[in-house]
Formats: sequence, C-alpha cells, structure tokens
Amino acid sequence: MALASKIFRIFVSSTFSDLKEERNALQKRVFPELRKLCLQYGCRFQAIDLRWGVREEAALDQQTMKICLEEIDRCQKITPRPNFIVLLGDRYGWQPLPYEIPANEFKEIEKRIKDASHRELLNKWYQRDDNAVPAVYCLQPRKIEIKENASEDEKKKAREKEAEVWKKTEQELRQILCAAVASLEISEEQRFKYFSSATEQEIMAG
Repeated sequence: MALASKIFRIFVSSTFSDLKEERNALQKRVFPELRKLCLQYGCRFQAIDLRWGVREEAALDQQTMKICLEEIDRCQKITPRPNFIVLLGDRYGWQPLPYEIPANEFKEIEKRIKDASHRELLNKWYQRDDNAVPAVYCLQPRKIEIKENASEDEKKKAREKEAEVWKKTEQELRQILCAAVASLEISEEQRFKYFSSATEQEIMAG
C-alpha cells in the first residue's frame, strides 16, 4: 500500500489523573515496539502525549486546548489512519473555558448577564481581538507574581497560589458563561465549546 507519508503520528487522548498507569504502559511497552516495527518498513512512529508537551508558558497564555486541537489536526494531515488513540475511564475530565468566542456570540452572552460583577469579571478575562476576521473575544493570559531574586521554593509557592486562585476564577467564569449560553439560540456545535471537557473536544476532533 502506498503511503502519503512515512510518518505514523498518533495523538493520545485521555483524562490524566485516573489513566496515568495506562499512559505510562503505552510509553514504556507499546510505543517502543511500534517504533521498531515502523523502522523495519522504513517509517517513523511518533506518539503525541501532551502530558509533557504543553509548556507552562502556553498554559498561562490559555493556549492548552488550542495546542491540543492543532496537534490532532496535524496528526490527521500527516498520517493515514489510525492517527488517534483515546483511553476512557470514569472521569469526564477538565472542562476548559473557550479560548476564543465569536464577537457576535459574546455580545449576546453579555446581554443575558444581569449581575454587574459577573459582566465585569467576564470583560476582565475576555478581550476583543479585531485582528481576527471575523472578530473574536480572546481569553486573556494568566500572570504569576514572582518577586525578583525569588528562591525556587518561593517560585513554586507562587505558582501553586496562582493555580488555586485561577481554579476558582475559571469555575466562576464557566458558571457565568454556561448560565448565559443556556438561553442562547445557537447550534449544538456552537454550544459545544462551553460545556464539553477537554477529552470530549479531543474525541470529537479526532
């Protein structure tokens, strides 16, 4: 069979904490054997496991989900099927905020938010980007306040503190968005990004 590419690039999707051992087993036992098999036929095997692939800077820039979906797309363009593996357990997993919202959709959401403090929080974290065509509202980067000449222990504590604060903020933002979107007349496809977990988004893309 003639292949469009000599690279088998496979994206590995799952929730992380409950399937850690399974992902480790793939990395230690399965993928090395697949690499050997591919080499015998003049091909390369690449497993994309973003447990280690998303840098802290990208996470703080709110790019995690975008990077995951782009990697799935890259696997699909480079490699004939199969190019996607999903491991499923009992957890639904992390539900990320949309990294961008179409401007017209965002305005409709704003109209449905009656609480001024909720609107203020939403507008603090979502800023309009008119460079995009059509315009979108983008989720803003997170910032870690680390004093100059801080020790490694102090840096770690600052990261942990920021992560805890963001976890609460993210949850509040999700509740605000979901409550507003519930009454919006939009398609299921448009609604999907507000309610779905990262794993479900990966599955739908993959």
